[in-house]
Amino acid sequence: MLFNSVEYILCFLPLTFITYFTLNKYKLYNTSLLFLLISSLYFYSTYNIKFTYIIILSTLLNYSINLLLNNKNLSKLKKPILIIGITLNILILLFFKYFNILIQSLKTNLHLPINSLEIIIPLGISFFTIQQISFLIDSYNNKISKPNLINYSLFISFFPQLLAGPIVRYKEIIPQLNNTKNKIINQQNIFKALFLITIGLLKKVLIADNFQDFITYTTTNSLYYDTTLSWLFAFSKVAQGYFDFSGYCDIATGSALLFNIKLPQNFNSPFKATNITNYWKRWHMTLIRFLKDYILTPLGGIKTTTTKTFTNLMIVGFCYGCWKAINPVYILYGLLNALFIFFDTLIAKTRFKLNKYLANFLTFIVILLTTPLIAQKNLSDSFSLYKTMLNLGNFNLSFKITNFSFDFSSYFNCADFKLNIFLFLACIYLMFFSKNSFELSKIYVKKNNIFYTVILAIIMTICTLSITRYQEFIYFNFN
Repeated sequence: MLFNSVEYILCFLPLTFITYFTLNKYKLYNTSLLFLLISSLYFYSTYNIKFTYIIILSTLLNYSINLLLNNKNLSKLKKPILIIGITLNILILLFFKYFNILIQSLKTNLHLPINSLEIIIPLGISFFTIQQISFLIDSYNNKISKPNLINYSLFISFFPQLLAGPIVRYKEIIPQLNNTKNKIINQQNIFKALFLITIGLLKKVLIADNFQDFITYTTTNSLYYDTTLSWLFAFSKVAQGYFDFSGYCDIATGSALLFNIKLPQNFNSPFKATNITNYWKRWHMTLIRFLKDYILTPLGGIKTTTTKTFTNLMIVGFCYGCWKAINPVYILYGLLNALFIFFDTLIAKTRFKLNKYLANFLTFIVILLTTPLIAQKNLSDSFSLYKTMLNLGNFNLSFKITNFSFDFSSYFNCADFKLNIFLFLACIYLMFFSKNSFELSKIYVKKNNIFYTVILAIIMTICTLSITRYQEFIYFNFN
């Protein structure tokens, strides 16, 4: 069941909302939490029932490790227990994400007669695994009181943040769920939630998904021989990723807010950044927070010697790339961004500052040049794309504009294939000049204007009617 599906919007979400608050109305607080947990597991099971067994076993394993960490009789073994717990989580993640790749590599390179197990990667395992690792570390550092099993399970499985974040911490969500003030329907939260869900659907269904046909056609046919087309392809990948993930974050945040749960902000106008460091503070903010707090800071951070700073950032960049996939493309992407952040630290020490708008433009160009790297299956395809993009001598601006759309038939014989010019203009405005969803939602709730509500209802209707094919969110590819 996808966020961008009729089943979720019109069935699962409203039924879960009504039942949850009905139970709370009769002060069946524990029952309502149990119901929310069961609903979350059902939501997860709609992808594959086998995935549910895995998340349940992972949750029970980590809950048991936490009990050992809090056992006073085992206080001398606390650190070894933590190390074992983290290691087990990493091994489980590696097994599901990379076992098939390892077997295939052994068969191809060493010609070993090994049969593949065809292991299916559980959806969201990368996210809920590092969430459990962060919990174990916080528990080891005595930042968390001993939770009961339902609270802990709900912390891991709460459906709005289960599949692709935000990556929450125990103290950010469980106190809210246990707060009796949040057991009552909050009209203001409902208005804000419906606004975010509607805008999120608009971004996903009407913007991000409309880039897919062009991207698929270009990638499938390796049509990178024209410089203009290659830059438009790069822009399309960047814009699609922006609105796909932004839309996901809006729907996730809005869905949680219906239940009076405020998730940490995970997306904050990243293309308004004036350097790559600032960009990563705005994109997938909770993942970057995890990498900073649990990897970079223990290594010594960036306020140290130049050599140490470089080493620390490279380690974090490597970990980020491996988290996405053990693939040269993703690892190179992580290392490149770590290198840019390192350069930012050097520039910051000189106190040199560019004009804000120039810095923003240059930052976006860097993003435009690095993001297509992970749009390809291998480094060879990535370099072919870069070769065309940087062949500025052959930059061709002779594309046709017919009926207010880019007509690419002059580049490849597909006369019916068009990219709407309004889509590009809307993307540029929304990415660089418009207020983001969180800022707009506050304005919407504050004004409480019936006209805006009617417009929102129309947008929601259009988005729902436009869901003719379900396209998964891009971050689901990273599981």
